Order: sequence, then structure tokens, then C-alpha cells
Amino acid sequence: MEQILDLSGNLVFCADGSTWAVWRVLPRESARSSGRQLRTLYERTVTFMKSLRGQPLIVSLCEQAQPHAIVRRCLAGIDVETNPHWAETVHNAWDQLDALDLLGRTYWIALPLTGHGWRDTAGGLLRATGAALAASLGLPTRPATTAAVTQAKERARAAGQELGGALPLRPATEAELLWWLCRAPVRGVNEPQLETSETVHNTRVSVSPQRRTALATFPASVLDEGGRTDHDGRGLLAPLATLNRRFLKCLTPSDDGVLASYQAYLVLAEMPRVFTFPGHEILARLADLGFGIDYALRVTVKTNEEARAANRRRTRDLMGQDEEHAADSAGVPADVHSAQEEIQHKNARLGASSTEVDLEVGVIACVWGQTADECDAAAKRLRQTFLGGEYRWERPLGGQRQLYQAMLPGYRTPMVVRECSQSLLATDAAMLLPFSATDFGDPTGALFGLALDGGALAPFLLDPTYGPTHDSSGGIAVVGELGAGKSVVLKNVAAIVRLMLDGRVIAIDRTRSREWVPVADALPGNTQVVDIVDPALDGERASNAELRCSCDPLRVFRGKTSTGIAEIFFAAWLDLESTSPERDALGRGLDTVTSTAEASSNRLIDVLAAQGKQDVAARALASRLDRLRHDPITRTIFDPDLPPVDLHTADFVAFCTHEVPLPTTLEMSSERMAARIPPRKLFGRAFHLLIAAIAKEVCFGTTRWGEFICDEAYNVTGTPEGQQIALEFVRDGRKHGADAAFGSHAPQDLGDDVLRGLIAVRLVGRHRDDSLARQSLAWLGVDPADPRYHDAVTKDLSPLNPAGGETERKARAGEFLVRDHFGRIGKIKVLPQPYRTFPKAVLTTPTVTRSAKTSHS
Repeated sequence: MEQILDLSGNLVFCADGSTWAVWRVLPRESARSSGRQLRTLYERTVTFMKSLRGQPLIVSLCEQAQPHAIVRRCLAGIDVETNPHWAETVHNAWDQLDALDLLGRTYWIALPLTGHGWRDTAGGLLRATGAALAASLGLPTRPATTAAVTQAKERARAAGQELGGALPLRPATEAELLWWLCRAPVRGVNEPQLETSETVHNTRVSVSPQRRTALATFPASVLDEGGRTDHDGRGLLAPLATLNRRFLKCLTPSDDGVLASYQAYLVLAEMPRVFTFPGHEILARLADLGFGIDYALRVTVKTNEEARAANRRRTRDLMGQDEEHAADSAGVPADVHSAQEEIQHKNARLGASSTEVDLEVGVIACVWGQTADECDAAAKRLRQTFLGGEYRWERPLGGQRQLYQAMLPGYRTPMVVRECSQSLLATDAAMLLPFSATDFGDPTGALFGLALDGGALAPFLLDPTYGPTHDSSGGIAVVGELGAGKSVVLKNVAAIVRLMLDGRVIAIDRTRSREWVPVADALPGNTQVVDIVDPALDGERASNAELRCSCDPLRVFRGKTSTGIAEIFFAAWLDLESTSPERDALGRGLDTVTSTAEASSNRLIDVLAAQGKQDVAARALASRLDRLRHDPITRTIFDPDLPPVDLHTADFVAFCTHEVPLPTTLEMSSERMAARIPPRKLFGRAFHLLIAAIAKEVCFGTTRWGEFICDEAYNVTGTPEGQQIALEFVRDGRKHGADAAFGSHAPQDLGDDVLRGLIAVRLVGRHRDDSLARQSLAWLGVDPADPRYHDAVTKDLSPLNPAGGETERKARAGEFLVRDHFGRIGKIKVLPQPYRTFPKAVLTTPTVTRSAKTSHS
């Protein structure tokens, strides 16, 4: 810290007389994306790299995410006094977060401000001389003068305008600079918290707008290269042991004693000669190794003219080697030929674009641990990860302290970095992707899961209302093979709606075990379970299934609402064409019935029979309905003794439809096959359409948020009318405070291209089938041929047979690729909402009891 004398805003005044300006870089696109977004990020990075001048420092630092900061995001906009259930849920989530090491990632650029004349040069020289004199006499350093600060701010403003055209920038705050400087010696141990407030947590430094920061209050750190303080130094071979300890031990005093942080620094010593994109974004890959990594780029910029002049000199030197090796029978060495071709190619590219610049780039990476062995293991893993791609990372012996300083603003590029620097054009350097958006998920909402990208765990928040309330489409959908965790995702969405939003949920349960019933019972509020019981399936029915209420649309709703819903239901059940006489007769009968106070489906049959005396179509329709109402499976429509479903006071309505048969795909494949579908299956298809219509009416008709949960979505989207209702939820739900969540095995089950395209939040679970995996990835918005995503879906998401056995299989359950409301794509592990018994209620893996074999004598 002896190099840094003073801070003012985003300015750093140094002992050598230089002044640096620091900005936060806030990229919008993520390196986890592919296709158009990834290309956009690359193009922005190219423009940014071409705008660099001088010797900038580009840094990416990990940030320890504080649980209380995440909790504040979960509680944003929620009145916990009126919603104690959500307060309880978030409190339990806080306990979960306390046990996790959550990391974020930040991006910075620091630029030494060059002078504009002899006055600026003289001023810097005087500051350097004064600092050296004060240090020799033991005097405190003086802060920069007001005139120096004013001049530096003007130069920083001009430099920021040149840099900020491609990637969003903002000047770093003084608190953020203090965080950077205070965190460096305590990486991985009691790190300070990154905030823009006045206090820098876990330090003895505070920021006040009325006075300058007193850098003398910084905790002094001891930098012990090789960790010599860990050994007593006895023995003949003790001095040689330090050769194997290529790390830096940072000792920092604190209120709890002395903190020891072990840090290892590596430099990128070798890179491939030829770059391709995508494929060489290694800096983005650094963030995916599973542990925290900081990295920095020390850049020296040559303008186009300077680079072409330097390359001409180098070209002459290389071409002159042809004459040197002319007498050699082996000819010119291959590496010389390769260098000649490379320099000629670079010259051609520099000549083709006047905006192209040449960058001398030194790449530094830092890993850390609480012990020397932990730090050493991380460094070895980083080095071995890139060996197959012609990238060679080296840990220089004796240069760890210089590399520590090289990752801080205010310090010049050390020789150990210059020796390993790579000469790259801006278009090539941009392929490393030093910047990538790290925000994933919604800004506020429930802790839906943990993002597994970015080097470590990070919170993934989900707010079902975010899209509809921000002038965007809503909709949540999850696809995956059997056992991938689709139902857990949908149940988690239902819990968020009930607990966080105090909204209403309507769910379709097609499982024999009625798995949604314990979910509804585990959540607060009134629950209405609607069983559609078929007496013919007594031996296969769940023990607690019972026909308790009627779903007769003419009894559940009143007036014109009941007319519209009933007509849709009966027309689908009876397979009536829109222009047929029977459809007209149905409409006339419904008009007559709904005008009375005793409207019901039984009353409809009586009315049609009466109208049938003069209308053949009405008589035929009444005859069909009279025959069908004697089928036991239709009791939920025609039994007058059953009370109608209470949709007005229920908070959670679960329609259990396992016993309702549905047409198969083969039966729906042609008109000839469709004409042979049994009436029971037509009833099943129409009944699911009725549920969708009821859900729309309930969710669209109140001021409370409504969520339609449609597991096995093809049961609803399989009909044109059901698909239209699902589309209305996604397209128009934001106007009515409603949304829908779908689950299925393949994207094609989610409806047509419009419906699938409008769904905002998309989750893809494990799919070991290659064809289904590719379809799911295409719907997610990535290239199905991209091996990273293809291998993730087919092999890596919630693996059934991981190396760690059953323990790892259970620990990795619930992994999905997710596309959030902003189109960003990443990998998460879904966490059930920690509310009382809900985490147990969402599990659906069946338990199989195996009886012992009986021996026969």
C-alpha cells in the first residue's frame, strides 16, 4: 500500500507521481450464452479493446455474496407484517445461505492518466519527490491538492468518454476502491463486503463525503513469499524447501487476531498461435472451474501506426534469417517459417483496418486458500485444466509479490509479466472474453436455486411477476426426461406464488399418487382438491381419493360466463363442429338454461329434450347427453347432490385427473382414427379443456395474482381451444395479474411456435436421448451442436450414475439449464422453498419395497 498515497472519487494518486482512474465495467451479455448474444458480447469487446490507449489494467475480482444482502432482495416489496409465511420462509433461507460460500464477479478497468504538457509532468515529479522525502523522514504523506484533483477529474472524464462507447462503464466509488485494496491481502478469509455505502465492512476504514479517506488507517499487511513464517528454518535442506512453495502468505491484523491468506499467482506463458471464436474464451472458462479465481490483464497498447512500424522491423529481421540458414542443408527451421507467416498475416490485418491496434497482453490469475495445501491444489488444477488447449500457465518462483501488486491499481507492470506477455491484435484479444455479465435470475424474488456457473455458487432468484409487470411476456416452462425434476420445479413455482405473492394456484395432477395434494396441504391457505373418480378403477385408486364436488360449469359459474365455458366444454366433448346444427342447438339450449336461477347440465338436457320436439338436432343432442350422463365417470358434471367447486375462496385448487382417460397420439393422428375415439376419452380431453377455462376465469377475474400450473402440458395444449387458453395466459396474463407454468418431456408438447416462443423463463433438465436433447437446447436458445450444452444435458445434469455414487446423485438432483427473463443462460440447482414440511412434500421419487425371496423345500 506504500505506493498509493491518496484516493479521491475514482482517482488513485501514487508515490511515483502517477494518477490512475478506475471504472466499473458492467457488461450486459453473458459468455454463458451462445449464438447472437455471444457474438454481440464479442463485438462489443472488440470495440472496447480498440479504444484502449496507454497501459490499462483490466481486472475481474470475485465478491463474497453476503446472505443478508440476498435476503434483502428476497424481501423487496413484500410487507412481512401482513405476510408472515414469507418472512418465515426467507428466515429459513437465510440459515441455508449462511452455510454456503456464495460468490459473485466484478469487472474493473484502471487507467494511468497521461499528462498534457510540462506542467502535468512537473506536478507528478513534485508529488513523487515529496512522497519519497516524506517516506525517508517518516512523515505522513500529504493528500493531493485541490488543483491536482480537479485536473485529474477532467482527464478521467475525457478518458471515460473514450472507453464507454462499447461496454457500459461507471466511475468506481471511493468505497469500492477501498474494498479492492482491503480485500487483496485477505482473499478467502473474512473478506470485506462490496457496497457503495460509506462503511467498508470488515475493515477499519470509512468513507465520508466531508473529508478524505485516511489511508493511514489501512491495516498493514505482511507479504511472506513462500510462507517462510510457517517453518522454523532449521535443517540443512530448509533453504531448498522454499523452492517448492510458490505462493504468497498474506498476514493481516484483525480484531480476531492475525488473518492468514495463502495466494498463488500464475501467468499465462504460452497461447495457441491461431484463435477461433467461439472456442478460445479462456477467461470466461476460468470462472467455471468450481472455485474462486481472480484474473487481470496487463495491457500495453500500440496504435495502428506504431504497430505497423514495429512489425516492419520484425519482418525484416525474420526475412533476414532465410539468408542465415541458406547454407544449412536442413533449410529454414519450421518455427521461423511459422513466425514469418504469422507476422505477414498480422501486417495484412493491420493494413486492412486502420482502427486495429496491437496489444501486449500479460494475463495473471490468482487462486487462494486458507492453507498452503489448499492454495497449491487450486493452482495445480487451474494449470492442468488448460494443458490440452495449448495454454501454459506458470507459477514463477520469486515473483509472487510482484504479481500481487500487478493486480492492484497504481502499480506499474513488473518484468515477470512483461516476459510472458503475448502480442495480440484487438480482435484476437477480445476472443478471451475478459468481460461477461454475471447477474443471473431476477433482481428480486424468491431464492429459487443456486447458479452453478461462475466459479462457485451464486443465488438465483425468481419472481413469476417480473416479466408481466415489466412490459414483457410471462410464462415458465420446464422440459426433461422422466425423473429429471420437472414436477419439483413446478411445485416450487406454486410455493412462491402462495408464500411470496399470496396468490392463487390452480394445478392439474395426472399422477395416480395425487402428488400435488400434499403440496397443497403443506402450503398456507384454503385448499380445494377436486378428484375425478372412476368407480371402475377401485383397485388402482389412491386410498384418499373421493368425489367431493361438482365441476358442472353451469353450476360453478353464472350468467354469460357459464354459457361460454359450458359451450366450449360440451362442444369439445361431443366433438361438434362450429357450423353444425347440433352446435346451434347447444347454443340455444344454453341461452335458455342460463337465464334461469337453477342452471345445471341436467337442466340443459331437459331443455334440449323440450326443444327437440320441434328441432331434430336438439333432440339428437339431448339423447346423446342423456346416455352419457349415466356413465359413472361423468358424475362430476351431472350429480346434483355434489356441491359445486368453491373457486372463490380457495387459495389452492388441485384437479386430480389420473382416472380420466385421454386420447393417444395415434388416435389423434388422423380424422379416421379420431372418429373412433371412445366417448370417455373425448370426455377426458374436454374436461382438461374445462379446467383450463376455469383457471383462466379464476386467475383473470380477481386482483390477486393467479398461477395456472399445467404439468404434462400436452393434456391442455393438445386441443386448439386449450392451446388458445394457454396462449392467452402467456400473452395477456400481464394485463390481468396472471401467468402459467408448464411441464412436459419435449418442447413440442408446449404448443405451437408462438406459444413456445413467448414463454420467458425456460428450464431444460436431463435428456439422455440425443434428439430430445437437441430439440430442448434449440428451444432454450442455444446452438444444439454446441458440445458444452449438449454434453451438459445428456451427461452432466443430475447424472444418474456419478463417480461419487448414490451420495453425489442425491446431492446433484435438481440441476437444470435455465434461460431467465433477460435471455441469459446458465446452470442452476433448484432448491425447494424452505417452508415447514414443503421440502418433503415436493419429492415424488417412488419407494419400492422388495420382499424377501421365499425358499421352497
